[in-house]
Amino acid sequence: MTSVFRRQLTRLHAWSGLSVGVVVVFLGLTGASFVLRPALDHAVYAHLLTVPVCRDRLPLDRLAAAARAAHSHGALSSIEVPSGATASTAVRFSDDDWVYVDPCTASVLGTQNQYGGFFGFFDGLHRFRFVRHGRQIAGVCNAVFLLLLLAGGVILWWPRGGERLRAAATFNPKLPGTARTINLHKVLGIYSFLVLLTLSMTALPLSFVPVRDLIGWAAGSPLVIPPPPHTAAPPPHARRISMQAAWARSRQAFPHALWLNIHYPRAPDDAIAVTALLRGAPHADAKSYLYLDAYTGAVLRRSPYGSSTPLGRKIYLYLLALHSGLVGGLPYPLLLFLAALGLPVMLYSGLSPYLRRKARERAGRPFPVRVAHRRDEAQGICAFELVHPRGRRLPEFAAGAHIDVRLRPGLIRQYSLCNSPKERHRYVIGVLRAADSRGGSHAMHHELEEGARVEIGPPRNHFPLAPSARRSILLAGGIGITAILSMAEALATAGADFEVHYCARSREQAPFLERIRGAPYAGRVSFHFGSGPDARRLDMRAVLASPHPDTHLYACGPKRFMDGVIGTARQIGWPESHIHREFFGGAGQVREDDTAFDIRIAATGRTIRVGRRQTALEALVAAGVPVQSSCRQGVCGSCMLRVIDGEPDHRDLFLSADERARRDRFLPCCSRAMGGLLVIDL
Repeated sequence: MTSVFRRQLTRLHAWSGLSVGVVVVFLGLTGASFVLRPALDHAVYAHLLTVPVCRDRLPLDRLAAAARAAHSHGALSSIEVPSGATASTAVRFSDDDWVYVDPCTASVLGTQNQYGGFFGFFDGLHRFRFVRHGRQIAGVCNAVFLLLLLAGGVILWWPRGGERLRAAATFNPKLPGTARTINLHKVLGIYSFLVLLTLSMTALPLSFVPVRDLIGWAAGSPLVIPPPPHTAAPPPHARRISMQAAWARSRQAFPHALWLNIHYPRAPDDAIAVTALLRGAPHADAKSYLYLDAYTGAVLRRSPYGSSTPLGRKIYLYLLALHSGLVGGLPYPLLLFLAALGLPVMLYSGLSPYLRRKARERAGRPFPVRVAHRRDEAQGICAFELVHPRGRRLPEFAAGAHIDVRLRPGLIRQYSLCNSPKERHRYVIGVLRAADSRGGSHAMHHELEEGARVEIGPPRNHFPLAPSARRSILLAGGIGITAILSMAEALATAGADFEVHYCARSREQAPFLERIRGAPYAGRVSFHFGSGPDARRLDMRAVLASPHPDTHLYACGPKRFMDGVIGTARQIGWPESHIHREFFGGAGQVREDDTAFDIRIAATGRTIRVGRRQTALEALVAAGVPVQSSCRQGVCGSCMLRVIDGEPDHRDLFLSADERARRDRFLPCCSRAMGGLLVIDL
């Protein structure tokens, strides 16, 4: 299967689940509500269906008269007489009301509409009786369900890349997050596949006449019952036989009937039609038919279900019974019930990962801003104030957040927001003109003038303040002051206890000095310059000398500065969970001793080869797998993926030691695999 076909099939599978799947779940739940009706009817409606045993039962005509007296509207339609000694007699009227009568006393037990009560209500919903052409709507949904959801799901599920069928059909509760949800969807789908396939296929002839005709054509026999015979022209003033007499003739014709349903003739020449379910019938829809002369009681036609029943009709009735759960005793309808209850779980487990991914994509969509002001803050450093082109409020952000600036197609760079999180009318970033610029800082300094428009991504935060910290130590190296400034603003606004140590090569190379000196928290900031008349280097061990459980350390700057801060903190005994950092500067990527490895996407089973001179991110993007990325140097964390199986070879500057030890995530822009395979949650 090509990757293009697989992507298109995945998209169709997801969107059909989002639209048709909702209807299918509705059909499944409403069907589950009455599929066990034959087994539960007598328990739920014992007051209507069960009567005490008596020796002599009253004539059916008297029972019908009692029902008519209790139900004044509607014409008598039929009388259903079960063979059980404790069964009541049901009288049906033209408005689909059933009146249940005690055959021993003619007392009315109650009235229930065919689509009333618990089972009847859901039966009506299942048949889409509340909309015009409901059966056809349900049929179309079933057809799409059959083609795109069931067949497409099996194609997408089918194991690839050496994965075994048993492993693909086993639920793994240890999988993380989205991968576990997708695994549940696949396993539940494959185990219920045959049941759902049966339900879907047997629904088609119930919804579409052409499908029924196709069954009859394939079987070479008609599906429909021949038209009922007519009674001979009655003599003047002739009277029809009683229902009791019709019942007696029916019992003679079908002595082993489990129940008889005797229909009242409507027109003067209509016969009395009797429907019967005979003992030993293969299913509850295998009905036999009898037609009696309405005036003489003579048998006009007797059509028992059996060898004389056309093959096409047998097939159709069996499909109807399969769909309704009327075969196999209790196990089969119970299986249908469980499969129907699994449908909403499948809908959720299939759609929630897809919708969450789409929501993340929408949340990460870029939007335009205008450069309101540009200012040289220090040697080689410019500050840019970005505002909405129409003066609207910008998305809120928290201290430590950053944005992606999209300078041109393929050129995206990440910069920390250095203004107060309270400010929603602007974003302020500081950009260092790097001597070894790969194009980003050069474009910012030489192409982005005041009034220019540029696209940015919404704020993201991989460097947040710890809400549990009672005291904070903020360390900034050079341009790293940008992220620290926002933190200082937030902590000062909250009235928190903190101190800032700002390190730079010289005063001329230290941005935002004027802003800091005029800030309310200026007294909490210590400056450390490597050269100049006020040179004073930072005594790292003295600043970090007393780690406290309520104190957190935040550091941001170039790699050499960060290595010194983090190394000293670890030597002194700072817990890893209290050291927060953000690097400015990239990590190493491809090495001479690198070997190729594979990445398998858990959601689809697709395996992608990563060459020895290629990053995992490059391989994924080349294969058409969308992975969000920015710095491509292992600094920002925007491309981070969750690892389900395999051991990552971490080469980033983003993850902490504890996060690396968990081996459950890696940055594909620079990290690789220790073995030959990484299974990821994407």
